[in-house]
Amino acid sequence: MKGKLFVSLLACCLSVSALAQEIVYPESVKPMFERADAQVHPGRSSWPMIAVPECREARRLVRLIQKAGASAVLIPATEDGAALREMAFSWDGAAIPDGWVKERSAFSVLFYKAVADQNIPHTGTSALSQEIDKGLMRYDGALPDVASLLKKAAVFRHAKALMDSTLAIDAHGDLPCCYEDGYELGVRQRNQVSLQKMEEGHLSSRVLISYLGQKGLDEESSRKAFAKCDGLIDEILVDIDKNKAWCGLARTEEEALRLKAEGKKAFFLGIENGYGIGNDLRNVKHYADRGVIYMTLSHLYDNAICHSSTHSADTTLGLTPFGREVVAEMNRHGILVDVSHCSSGTFWDCIQYSQAPIICSHSGAKAVFNHDRNLTDAQLRALALTGGLVMVYIVPDYMRSDKKDATLDDMMQHLRHCIRVAGVDHVGISCDFDGGGGGWGLNGDNDVINVTVRLLEAGFSDEEIRKIWSGNFFRVLKSAQNFSVPVLMELRRRYPKHAWPDNPLEAVPVRGLKK
Repeated sequence: MKGKLFVSLLACCLSVSALAQEIVYPESVKPMFERADAQVHPGRSSWPMIAVPECREARRLVRLIQKAGASAVLIPATEDGAALREMAFSWDGAAIPDGWVKERSAFSVLFYKAVADQNIPHTGTSALSQEIDKGLMRYDGALPDVASLLKKAAVFRHAKALMDSTLAIDAHGDLPCCYEDGYELGVRQRNQVSLQKMEEGHLSSRVLISYLGQKGLDEESSRKAFAKCDGLIDEILVDIDKNKAWCGLARTEEEALRLKAEGKKAFFLGIENGYGIGNDLRNVKHYADRGVIYMTLSHLYDNAICHSSTHSADTTLGLTPFGREVVAEMNRHGILVDVSHCSSGTFWDCIQYSQAPIICSHSGAKAVFNHDRNLTDAQLRALALTGGLVMVYIVPDYMRSDKKDATLDDMMQHLRHCIRVAGVDHVGISCDFDGGGGGWGLNGDNDVINVTVRLLEAGFSDEEIRKIWSGNFFRVLKSAQNFSVPVLMELRRRYPKHAWPDNPLEAVPVRGLKK
């Protein structure tokens, strides 16, 4: 009850000054409301809102913030963690005294947890807050002074508004692999994907994956693979339905936008490893009818469709004859062809034979770190030329040689390289959470706001960031679903598989494409 009062009081503090001349306050609360009115500065809406916890230093911190021309809201002491987390959605920064977060103060711990979970910029550090940051794999991000806080808070406020106005999507999440461990969408737990964490990170939508490890290719194993893949999709749909008050299944951008307008998260279906269709081509249509929007053709091992980038007999080999039929059938039914995990031969075969743009749903740049899971610059250029997309992950094993130290910085290095080579119209974000992804500064859906902050600080425009978070993916998805054939014939005639030049854009100029 006390927490609800704080939320109501905060709402009043933020809104009442605009109506002050029209409201006759009850005498019992008039002094309180008048003090709140006095704290609202001209132009407040354009300044970040800085939360100051009730403490001995509160008055000094509020004065410093107001002197700088910004707005401060005093947060009364409470042990209602839910109320604090709700209030924190309106905070753009927090002014915390050094040493204030202590185990013996439940308010300080819960206040800091709300700040940490939503990646809110803040001043002030303590031994305990540093331990919390370490446990959450957060950077030690305490800012040195109020001036630095206000500067960072302005960027953070911008990032939140940008994400909230965008159908931001992470296109690869393996939460369904964790169902057997008791995790689910509607419960905020140690896993990286949940509705609560999506809300904290301002993420609108994501693709949930039905994943299969590679096993035998005989008839019985193929039947079991299909049954397992189809069964996991059943479980995903049950999970979504269980939380239908807060989310829903989407198949198109339009359906996702409708869900967003209703205040709900949108989930799409994907398959990782084409092994899940068994050896029956008709299962491609079956999955399309169920709402699957993309399928990764292979995983770590070769299968009946194609060769893998990792444990492959020969990575220069690509699609099998059956694989070519699968790609054609995916084109026919509007399922995106995903070549993450696939051999270089498979990549070039799909560039050659797919009549719709292809994607790499979770990959990186080989020029940044030479690993078989990453793409060469020639592959990145080919994706751009054919209207495709690479979505950059944060998987420690594939980002740098010191796997334990993978960070948001590493992910940004891969992302920015892909943008430099392929162009901002052909890059997206796909962290591979709950499937091996995650690192310092980006370790769950609640942390994805940090990517937007970094992009803003790097000078990317709002339009470019919207493309990276959603525009590019939904353009490619729509192209596949509408069976839109790109202008590729000249490139395909001149360059058969494996023979594309390092820079085909220079070799074969295509009208409308920029170098």
